Amino acid sequence: MSRYRRSPRPFYRSAIDGLVFLAALTLVLAAMKQFGWIDLGGGALHVVDGDSLRRGDLDIRLHGIDAPEYRQTCRDKHGAEYTCGKHARNALRSLVGAGEVSCSSPETDRYGRAVAVCRIGSLEINGEMVRLGWAIAYARHSLSYVRLEAEARLAKRGIWAGSFEPPADYRARLHLVQGNLGEADLPD
Repeated sequence: MSRYRRSPRPFYRSAIDGLVFLAALTLVLAAMKQFGWIDLGGGALHVVDGDSLRRGDLDIRLHGIDAPEYRQTCRDKHGAEYTCGKHARNALRSLVGAGEVSCSSPETDRYGRAVAVCRIGSLEINGEMVRLGWAIAYARHSLSYVRLEAEARLAKRGIWAGSFEPPADYRARLHLVQGNLGEADLPD
């Protein structure tokens, strides 16, 4: 038997320990979200355009890629104009409709959208959009998809089958002419 007897711990010390634990847990969860360790959850996804999704009130921008804007047109291999923005959105719809999508977000953009890498099983949707030729590598933000873009360009897949204005140039030109694009939630 010990000579020393422990006195009961004061309540305020237990309360302080609990608050410290909650603060540490909050910091860990914030770090996990910041570094993309937190899944953005399940639920139905709405495809906005070729590189944007919506899950409830959460807007998701696919990391490292840039697809033609919904209203953007391109030229096919014969020079005929077609709605490449709608084609890009439809390609993303096909991918998203193929299974359960999970997204992880390492950051948010200046518009408050989650910038995410999304997958269906082992298939990474971001890279697949570039490989199919319906998005380009957004090298300004990531070099992850440059090789897939070169592959799509050589194979003349998607927008690479003809000619197109880079989506960022299209947005800049349209913004100068019309102001806000207002392209989210456009009808089919």
